[in-house]
Amino acid sequence: VEIARAYAAERHGFGQRLADRESVQLKLGDLAMRIEIGRILVMKAAWELDRGGFARKEVSMAKVQVANVLHDAADVAIQINGARGYSKDTVLEWIYRYARQARLVDGADEVHKMVLNRFLNEEERGFWRWTVEGEA
Repeated sequence: VEIARAYAAERHGFGQRLADRESVQLKLGDLAMRIEIGRILVMKAAWELDRGGFARKEVSMAKVQVANVLHDAADVAIQINGARGYSKDTVLEWIYRYARQARLVDGADEVHKMVLNRFLNEEERGFWRWTVEGEA
């Protein structure tokens, strides 16, 4: 994101800096929020593990969020940099390839989402069991 922001600040197109274009600002703002969400999920997973918890749900959430925002950030950075961003002359080309493989390492997103669904189903059953028992 920093590479994209720096380039957008210096690059001009159609009479204004790319950084001043609303579409670029919206993309970078969205990425900033999603990166922070990823940080929070990683911290929550680490906190749960530090407490001796299993944290499978939290780790899956963090893995999917961080890998996807990394991929999307690389994609936006390349888009802002134009053809220059996709050439081997910049680090962005490597970051993009790395970001794509990050979505596959330790299981594809779909595998982690299935794990999350399993936990959500178990939590839901536990909730309803508690509610029914509490009313009985």
